[in-house]
Amino acid sequence: MNHHISTNYGPLAPEGDWARAFSYHPFSPEIDRAEGLYIFDTQGNRYIDATGGPFCVNLGHGHPRVKAAIASQLDKFAYAHPTLANRPRAELCKAIASITPGDLNTSYLVSGGSEAVETAVKIARQYQLAAGRPGKYKIISNYDAYHGMTLATMSLSGNPGTVGRYEPMISQWPKFNQYSDYTRPANMSREDWAIATARKLDEIISYEGADSVAAFIATPHGSGPDYGTVPPAIYWREIRRICDENDVLLISDEVVTGFGRTGKWCGMEHFDVIPDIMTFAKGINSGYLPLGAVTVSDKVNEPFKAGTPFIHGFTSGGNPVAAASGVATIDAIRDEGLLERVNERGAQLFSHAERLRRHPTVADVRGWGLFMVLELVQNAEDRSYFPPEAGAEQRFQEIALSNGLVFYSTLYGANRRPVIKRGLPMWVSPAYTVTSEQIEEIVDRLDRTLHQWEQAMSAG
Repeated sequence: MNHHISTNYGPLAPEGDWARAFSYHPFSPEIDRAEGLYIFDTQGNRYIDATGGPFCVNLGHGHPRVKAAIASQLDKFAYAHPTLANRPRAELCKAIASITPGDLNTSYLVSGGSEAVETAVKIARQYQLAAGRPGKYKIISNYDAYHGMTLATMSLSGNPGTVGRYEPMISQWPKFNQYSDYTRPANMSREDWAIATARKLDEIISYEGADSVAAFIATPHGSGPDYGTVPPAIYWREIRRICDENDVLLISDEVVTGFGRTGKWCGMEHFDVIPDIMTFAKGINSGYLPLGAVTVSDKVNEPFKAGTPFIHGFTSGGNPVAAASGVATIDAIRDEGLLERVNERGAQLFSHAERLRRHPTVADVRGWGLFMVLELVQNAEDRSYFPPEAGAEQRFQEIALSNGLVFYSTLYGANRRPVIKRGLPMWVSPAYTVTSEQIEEIVDRLDRTLHQWEQAMSAG
């Protein structure tokens, strides 16, 4: 099955049936079926799903427990009228409360990550209103973060490649730079740099006025060029202190890091910091159905529990079939010891970090758990990426497919501005069920892909 029949791995032309799919031009392999870590195309080729889709297929494809839960719920009812009680919704909210830290005990279910972040922002605003602080409406975030693709969540993301396309529709929320080892002064320790970076939040709150800031949102690890950078714990502890002193809610966007990807149920657990609000999606049900959640602390929930109405809602929020798949996913992670598996296989994966760093196009290898990020570059000295006309990311993807690897990618390499001297993140984040042998196979195929890509880019 290692021999690949197809010779065309480039993007599909918008022809035939594909001409009716708006702005959807995937690479040419067409999925026929998937099982475990593998995806099979209609030509008989087998690929390793090296990233679990966009870090979401955490149990692998076709997990029997999740499939059974979906089938069972379908036999009962597939949609719940919003005015009627929906038992799977309650069961999933209870299951989430059993794994979240501290007093994060109550959840609002949605259909995905963008909806989760949008919901969290609205909860933060309505909480501040209920608390008698009507002037608090601003949401502070980081530059180069990623929080979704609605207009509100793009306003939080601060990515020049996307924001520019939608101005002036994007809200200009205040931002500061996230923690970065790349920009850390040579004479400063990581801990001191973490404190200095965190205190930029205090500075912004001072300039904006504490009476106008409702919340700060960020991902536990870095995003954008610093994807997968894990800051020292003191960074998040200082952020927590600053938020508390200013009556600012701390929102942890755990859409990627939640449900075991880092080796713990939630990324923030690594820092012993409990946020006021967490957002989840992706791994919440291994990507089997659209599902997300916003989990809030008892403090945030108090006014709503007392009767303050939450003016919000989605047609598919709390869908019973999706909720049933979420419960099954949590049960599977717990019963199959998959958090332990993430830590074991993650250590094995990162044991190959130096091997991968030896490539001249790999500026860095970083991450945690089963979440490895390679920063791909043209010039390792200044971390500059290839010019847009080189089509570097597309060529990488095509070569990887020819080697039987499927990677998630935003395909935004061509939109990177030359002034931002940073490489392109490429992820290795397979399902938690990955075996030791499969880890070795992924690394071997990635190593080969990098060699071939470097040769292709040198040849022009």
